[in-house]
Amino acid sequence: MPFENFTPPPVLENLGQGVKVFEGRLHPLTLVIGLTKYGRALVPAIALVLFGNRWAGAPLLFFTLAGLVATFIKYFFFRYRIENGELITQEGLIEKRQRNIPLERIQEISIEQGVLHRLLGVVDAKIETGSGSGAEASLSVLSRAEADKLRQMVFAHAAAIRAGKTPTEENSAVEVVAGEAESVVVCRLSVKDLIVAGLTSNHLLSALALAGAVWNFADDLLPDAIYAKTGKLISEEAKHLAAQGIEWAIVVTVAGIVAVALIGILFSVVGSVVLFYGFTFSRRGDDLQRRYGLLTQRSSSLPRRRIQVLEIEEKALRRLFGWATLRADTSGRSREDSDDNKGRDVLLPIVSARELDRLLPNVFPDVNLADGDWRQVSSRAVMRETLELGLVCLVIVAALFFWLGSWWTLLPLALVPLTYWLYGISYRQLGYALSEAYLRTRRGWLGRSTHIVPINKIQAVEVHQTPFDRWWGMASLSVDTAGQAFTGGGPQISNLPVAEARKLAAKLAQRAAVTEYKW
Repeated sequence: MPFENFTPPPVLENLGQGVKVFEGRLHPLTLVIGLTKYGRALVPAIALVLFGNRWAGAPLLFFTLAGLVATFIKYFFFRYRIENGELITQEGLIEKRQRNIPLERIQEISIEQGVLHRLLGVVDAKIETGSGSGAEASLSVLSRAEADKLRQMVFAHAAAIRAGKTPTEENSAVEVVAGEAESVVVCRLSVKDLIVAGLTSNHLLSALALAGAVWNFADDLLPDAIYAKTGKLISEEAKHLAAQGIEWAIVVTVAGIVAVALIGILFSVVGSVVLFYGFTFSRRGDDLQRRYGLLTQRSSSLPRRRIQVLEIEEKALRRLFGWATLRADTSGRSREDSDDNKGRDVLLPIVSARELDRLLPNVFPDVNLADGDWRQVSSRAVMRETLELGLVCLVIVAALFFWLGSWWTLLPLALVPLTYWLYGISYRQLGYALSEAYLRTRRGWLGRSTHIVPINKIQAVEVHQTPFDRWWGMASLSVDTAGQAFTGGGPQISNLPVAEARKLAAKLAQRAAVTEYKW
């Protein structure tokens, strides 16, 4: 018979059954946090349905109740385990879902603990791989001890698999203990350091957004008469000052700009301290660990072998005072809008440039900033940049002179010799250095970015020319890696002589081809 040897497929619960070394479920406080989250919306939703607009309250009540039901389903039907070299999660009541994540593909396990979580002693854990689509699995809510144990299990067994060992239930605890290394604190930031970080990264747009939010909030809070009178008073004062002459208008404008700048600085400092309070950067074996946060505490563990490119970012103000920021990218990592608000976009928010020689070996063990001959870009780059900027200035100045007919509009042309001098200074900072294992590039003149990429992480090398490049006989070289979300687009060298750019591209491609790519 045709169906004589037919074997029915396994049900979802039986998939992946094998060597199980660790399993768990969500903490019971998941229900408390879920009830707290959705319960706050339940009271106004019921009140709106009973005493207000039912058409507006009914959808709110429906989604609130749906959220409460989803919380119960998630708690009672969510399971996870480590089995056969994979982290397996299962969830769902009607539609069951199972996700298998190979341990070797897990790049980072981040742990977040909000204010309520800290009061209850629980955390949220997020599992990230190189998919570039955010967290592969979110385990909310776990006890702190359970989350730490999961993280240790994942990375210890991943290391055992790479070493050719097969974890078993009997030896799992022994392997985890044996795989643990002593945590070494590499850097700890003080409140003073965080204040410096805030002062050197002022966000003026934050102050403008805050001013707009306050004004809109006042519109909802204050009576219409008071709100309208306030707006009218501001308008009349502005007209009065304008009538006093252009000098008063300039003074008021400058005072407004200074006020916005001060507000922006204040928010930058407060935001930096709140976000990165207690920042500790440590290393445990091959893992780089970060822990920080005042209100919401965050911690993450990142295997340094996953790092594709490292950027030393020196913005103009920070570079002036000898400070830098470290950024790192791993394969497939993607940027989210909330990265800046969570600190995921930086490996180390601020560090003294004098400390880089000591810190970098913790990221790349065999890196040496003195390795390789530093080669500058073409000396014609200074003249090229000056002439191109001078041409743009000439066009703008000519338009202003034709429009206003005043000789003072020609004054910006006097800045062209100054730009030539500044470009001459920046020329000495541009270029690259090639060693046996690493390529280092440097670009920028007021602000400067230095990229360090292991040659065995290079995916592709591209040489490209714009029409201006061809005119000057130059080219730009860019290096692609498997991750460039946080490091400014990756290593790039502009204003190279064409022959040198092609020769360097060929050398990098050959070296990358003969080295083993390490995931």
